[in-house]
Amino acid sequence: MNLALPMIACMALASCAPALIAGVDGRIVNVKTGQEGKLTFLGGFRDRASLPTDPDNVTLSLGDSVYSGRYTVLGRSGALGDAGFSLNFGSGFTGGSSDSIFGNTGFYGSYWPFAPQPEFTRPGNLIAKSMTGAVTSTLTCTFQTDRSLHGIGNCQDSAGNTYSLQF
Repeated sequence: MNLALPMIACMALASCAPALIAGVDGRIVNVKTGQEGKLTFLGGFRDRASLPTDPDNVTLSLGDSVYSGRYTVLGRSGALGDAGFSLNFGSGFTGGSSDSIFGNTGFYGSYWPFAPQPEFTRPGNLIAKSMTGAVTSTLTCTFQTDRSLHGIGNCQDSAGNTYSLQF
């Protein structure tokens, strides 16, 4: 029996395991004091909206405080449903001003799924709470994430401090 194909499949799955298990890290910085903290998306960054019944999926550690909460991202990444190919030649959309398929007035072009796609961002937010002694502190953030699941944003805590967020 040829074991090469099952071995290759196992190696491919094993190479994905660290990315699926480990959290994605980012940083949060207090704008006024410069104090830096750590942001961890538990189970990796999911680019979907979270449901009200989902467990906490993010932790932030900032100084002595550890915040736990949930984030959500609106929209979809578009990475999976965009495969396709089209190729058009002619001047049908230019009023017949050019008969050449290579002319700059003709409508021609192609779309490949691996061609560079236009950049876009999607909005998201994060709400987390921290219990330090008997005091509950809340941290709310808004951010934008791109196709590669990197993001930037701004946060504010219940004491009025502002933060900058990167992941």
